[in-house]
Amino acid sequence: MRIVFIATVPEVLFYFVSQQIRTLAGQGCEVHTISSPGIEQFTANGDLGSIHHEVKIRRTMRPAEDVLSLYRLWRLLRRIRPDISHTHSPKAGFLGMIAASLAGVPIRIYTINGLPIRTQGFWSRLVLSMTEWMACALATEVLCVSRSVRRFVIGSRFCASGKCRTLGDGGSHGVDVKKFDPEVYGFASRATVRKRYGIPEDALVVGYIGRIVPAKGINELAAAWNMLREKFPELRLLLCGFCERDHPMNPMFLEKLRSDTRVHFTCDRVAHMPPVYAALDISVLPTHCEGLPNVVLEAGAMRIPTVATRVPGCVDAIRNGSTGLIVKPKDPEALAEAVQYLVENPQCRARMGIAAREFVTRRFSEDRVSGLLLQEYESLLAIHRGGESKGTPSTIPCACAEANTEAAVASGVDNRPASYRETA
Repeated sequence: MRIVFIATVPEVLFYFVSQQIRTLAGQGCEVHTISSPGIEQFTANGDLGSIHHEVKIRRTMRPAEDVLSLYRLWRLLRRIRPDISHTHSPKAGFLGMIAASLAGVPIRIYTINGLPIRTQGFWSRLVLSMTEWMACALATEVLCVSRSVRRFVIGSRFCASGKCRTLGDGGSHGVDVKKFDPEVYGFASRATVRKRYGIPEDALVVGYIGRIVPAKGINELAAAWNMLREKFPELRLLLCGFCERDHPMNPMFLEKLRSDTRVHFTCDRVAHMPPVYAALDISVLPTHCEGLPNVVLEAGAMRIPTVATRVPGCVDAIRNGSTGLIVKPKDPEALAEAVQYLVENPQCRARMGIAAREFVTRRFSEDRVSGLLLQEYESLLAIHRGGESKGTPSTIPCACAEANTEAAVASGVDNRPASYRETA
């Protein structure tokens, strides 16, 4: 089996599909990866085990450069002649699906990892809608990282329901539950990280992990923090992430956060995350849009409950009231109220943390997600070659179950647990 993964930037390969690539290579597959230059920045995390090719792909629309990128992708795919091409991110999906179609790649899979379209203005939304529809139309299979994203994609008419699937319970790459283990990274890791960033050992720490951009709800987090810091003098806020030039924050806004002696920044990308989670008591993700937030799953694996917003992706990663809390998006008061509840109820935090690790281990482990993807590849390839599939495609039971659930909800009969009905 010869497989090509296409992404706009190399960090997508390392942060989203590295384990899948290594699993496939370990099974004897010939794996190629294509992304923009810069992969050497991430080789400290280990070699992917793939044959890597560089094609510059801009994340934003640049028609002249995009045509050149498309030509280079097509020429490269013609040379590699893969059985399967698999793209991640909207821009790579758009260009990659066109190039793979022109190159005659028989199995073309487009994974929808998120919904940036939900946060765009009218014209950007229109362009993204067209590119998303085109990528889905040219793909032979569309995979969504969560069931709520699948519902949005089908409801927005980007893709027919029969072509659009979610593997298992979802997941872009799953969580390495042996790496993200609170028994391995315990008190010593917690103390080391707190000392590194100037956080008192006895402080209660609320942590945000992710890109520091407006779409992640940083403005709402800052407003909620202003409410919380007055009520709880022992509370600290840790921001672990980096700013982006393509989606800049207001400099004055950032400076106000940096001048607060109780707000701590990691100020850079952190290669090894489990110790950072170990330093937290509560995780927050006030995002405006997600696909399936790995931060929530990783925090859960480390027994840290998360307060997140009621948007697609987050509602799949949290069981409201059981593994964390879900609040209305763009509502600082609701965010502050939920965090305050967890601050004031340490037993509830501990109970949610235990439930979160069990939930993540059972549904979103790295081994499970990679195994489902390999099974899907084998099924699709067997069908293409005209042979008998080794088993029923892994996504069909989930798709059918979801269809039955949606039908039940529409008819007014919903037998799901109350916590899931509330989050969905």
